[in-house]
Amino acid sequence: MIRVWPIALVLTAMLLAAGCGGGGEESDANQGRPEQSEALPAEIVSRADSNCRDFLLEARRIGRKAFGDAPPTTILELATERLVKPSIPVLEGMAERQQGLEPEANNSSFDLYAELFDPIVAIARERLAAGRAGDAAKAKRLEELLTNLGLEQRQAAREAGLADCDIDFQHALLSSLNQ
Repeated sequence: MIRVWPIALVLTAMLLAAGCGGGGEESDANQGRPEQSEALPAEIVSRADSNCRDFLLEARRIGRKAFGDAPPTTILELATERLVKPSIPVLEGMAERQQGLEPEANNSSFDLYAELFDPIVAIARERLAAGRAGDAAKAKRLEELLTNLGLEQRQAAREAGLADCDIDFQHALLSSLNQ
């Protein structure tokens, strides 16, 4: 059986290293970033931003439902079963929608943004498994990886001109717990 998490960790390390790369004639602002292909067509921006608004609403819905039914026995259970588990299909659907726009986008920042969903989904699955195994330390490490990837993805969204995609899915989930 192939373990997904080592592959996801390698991808994450490569993506994070690419964000820190340097040298050459790039300006500090673009250091380690892919060269921009061309501006995103307005139709792609509109569709991608619409997807992101729906994505944020779904994150908030998941967060609000987290305390429904019986109370969780532990915080790890709450995060694992009521936040991470229902988030995975939402992340997968968002990945499919945004990656489906890539051929028309012709924009390297958009491509990076959309492709970052793959390691995010893989790590979310590993986070689910770690939580179910009761491994809080591993779950925390995976959450930190998700946070870092989320920051990279938000930066790519900003560079692609996707104002509504500059969102933090994890923060939206957690802030919804209070609503």
